[in-house]
This record gives sequence, structure tokens and C-alpha cells, in this order.
Amino acid sequence: MNLISNLKNYFKLKSEKKNTNITPEGICPNCWGKQEWEGEFYKKVKVNNITPEHKEYDNFIHEVAQKLTKITLKKDILICETCEKSYK
Repeated sequence: MNLISNLKNYFKLKSEKKNTNITPEGICPNCWGKQEWEGEFYKKVKVNNITPEHKEYDNFIHEVAQKLTKITLKKDILICETCEKSYK
């Protein structure tokens, strides 16, 4: 999956109150928590009743994806390019 698909899947599961990982797949948990994207999701999407079919939802996902490119984990060794923490 790519970053946008991972974000959409993560927020979809969250909005359906299903179990998810701490972060979207491939995203550094340390940096994700500091940037508070889940709070932004609830402010922009949940409060305004925006569904995944809505254009504004896609805009939000793309905005997040653009800002997350620096905190993605390298697949083979899972090291964040920003904070340089490694994960198993």
C-alpha cells in the first residue's frame, strides 16, 4: 500500500471504532504523535460530517500525506528519517 491508502484505511477504521495500529502503516509513531494528525482529523472531518466520498476528505488525506513524507519509516530497517528512532 502507498501512504495515501494507508492513511485512508487508518482513518476509516478509526471512524468505524475498529482496532488499528498506533499509527498508519509505515509512519513513525514518535513523529505521528507529536504532529497530532488524529486531532486534526476529528476537527476537520468528523466535526463537519465529511465522508470518504467527499472531495474535502481527499484534500485532507493528501495534505497529511505531503507533510508525512519525512516521517515515513524505511521499509527494510524501520528507521524514521526525521527523528532517527528505529522500530521493530
